[in-house]
Amino acid sequence: MATHKLLIIDEAVLAAMTSNPNFTKEFSFLAPIAKAEKSSGCGKCNKRASRRAIVTNGIKLAIVSMGAEKKKRLKQLLNADQVRVRVAQNGKVKEYTF
Repeated sequence: MATHKLLIIDEAVLAAMTSNPNFTKEFSFLAPIAKAEKSSGCGKCNKRASRRAIVTNGIKLAIVSMGAEKKKRLKQLLNADQVRVRVAQNGKVKEYTF
């Protein structure tokens, strides 16, 4: 039985996923988040935050483009009936629910 009826994958959920070896082993595209966190950038130029946003958006796109079996496995690992991902594309935010 799933714990969540609908789980929205945001930056906090992605961070939790990267700290769990079960996720990183099955979904190798999660690795760049750790690199984005370690990158340098000053607070004034906000380069670190923009780099992290780009990496996070790329990972969300990778989640959306996964096959049906991988999406099913992701929902299983997240204990969710449905997963929603919000992705920035062409200056707009699109929602994908599966």
